[in-house]
Amino acid sequence: MEVTLLKEASTARLAVHSPYRILDLKNGTSLREGASLPSTPVALKQGQLALGGIKLGTNGVRVVAQVDGTLELEGTHYRGEIHLLKGPKGGLTAIDKLDVESYILGVVGSEMPNHWEPEALSAQAITARTFALYLKGNGVNLGALHLAYKGTTKETPALRRIVSQTRGVVMLYKKDLFPAYFHSTCGGHTEDANLVFGKDGIPPLKGVKCNYCKDSKYYQWSREISKQELEKDLGKAYPSLKEIWEVSPQGRGPGRHVSQVEIKYASGSYRMNANEFRLLLGPNHLLSTAFEVADKGKTIRFSGNGWGHGVGLCQYGAGTMAKNGSIWQEILKKYYPGVEFVKIYE
Repeated sequence: MEVTLLKEASTARLAVHSPYRILDLKNGTSLREGASLPSTPVALKQGQLALGGIKLGTNGVRVVAQVDGTLELEGTHYRGEIHLLKGPKGGLTAIDKLDVESYILGVVGSEMPNHWEPEALSAQAITARTFALYLKGNGVNLGALHLAYKGTTKETPALRRIVSQTRGVVMLYKKDLFPAYFHSTCGGHTEDANLVFGKDGIPPLKGVKCNYCKDSKYYQWSREISKQELEKDLGKAYPSLKEIWEVSPQGRGPGRHVSQVEIKYASGSYRMNANEFRLLLGPNHLLSTAFEVADKGKTIRFSGNGWGHGVGLCQYGAGTMAKNGSIWQEILKKYYPGVEFVKIYE
C-alpha cells in the first residue's frame, strides 16, 4: 500500500529510532545511513531534498529503518518505509509504503476506539480492508480523506491480535470488492449510497434500519449557523452565492439524509449536492446531511441525526451489537446485506 501522509508541504520533521538508510528513490544509491536520526527538518531547496539544511542531491528518497515502526514523521511513528519527494506543484510530499495488514492495523485504531469490543473492531478491520483494497484496485491514491490513519499511535497488543485474526478477510458482493463505506453514527437508519454519492447503488449499500446507535452523543444534534457564515464557507467554492436568505433540503432518503440543498440568495437559487454542502461548512460542524432547517432570521438552525455520510457500517451501531453478543459476521451482514466473506490471502 502507498499512503500519502503529506502533500505539497513546505517542510517536515523526520526522525528514525533504529539503524536506518536513506536511498535515492530513482537508482537506489545510499545517500546517508546511521544508528539513528534525531528529529531533523526536511525541505526542498532549489528542487532538491535537503536534510537538516544539507542537500541530498536528488528530489526523491526512500527512508528505510532496520526496525519496523521506528520511522517518525511530524511526531507520528509509522511502519514500512517513508518516501520523501518533490510533488507535482513543487512542494514536499511524503508517502508511507507498507503492507496491507500494517496499514489496516493503523486504520482500525484511528477509526474506532481501540478499547471497544473485539467483535466490533474485527468488523471494522474487515470493512477497512475491503474499502482500502477496492480503492487501490481502482487506482485511487490513499490519503487522509479516505481513511483515518495515524501510524502506530493507537496500536495495542490486543488490537494487533484482533487484526491478525481477520488477516486477509474481505467482503465481496457478486465475487467483487466494493466500496465498503462506514461512518460514526447513522441516527437510526443507514443511507442509500446512490442518494449520498450518486453511485454504487448495489444492495449492500442501499441502507438498513439501525436501532443500535442511540447511545451515541451524535444520535441527535443541533447547530445554529449565521447566514453570513454560510456565505463565507460556501464562497470558497461558489463566490457568487451572495446574501443567502434560505436553505432548503431536497430529496430525502430512507435514512433521512437529503441528496441536495437548494440555496436561495440575492441573484436567484442554486442546488448543490448535500454532501458537498456539508463538507464546505465543515464535517465536524454540520455533522450529517440528515437534517431539518429552521429560519431564525440572521441564522439558520440545523437539527439533525447522526455523524458522517450515513452509508454502510454504523460504527456506534456495531459497537452496541458487539456488546449485545453479536459476532463480526452478524454485524457485517446487518449493515451490508448480501455480502460474502472471503480470505483472499494468508
